[in-house]
Amino acid sequence: MRPDDRKMTAKGKLYWILILIGFMVMEFPGVFFFKDKSEPYIFGFPFIYGFILICWAYMCVVIFIAFKDNWGEPKANKEGGANE
Repeated sequence: MRPDDRKMTAKGKLYWILILIGFMVMEFPGVFFFKDKSEPYIFGFPFIYGFILICWAYMCVVIFIAFKDNWGEPKANKEGGANE
């Protein structure tokens, strides 16, 4: 199988969508409306720090799940070898 013949699986698309959503939320400029406020607090942190902490935790979980699923690796065929 040539590299350009590989098709993206449904799980691969889902991982990409979840990662893109995480980056869009992390880069959302609306959080700067809270820049000069000490309230609200998230986990005892000012809002902006708590928000970024939650975004990073989300991204770490999504990428860890994708890693454990061997995302991006070719699937093994029935004989136990990789597809060629």
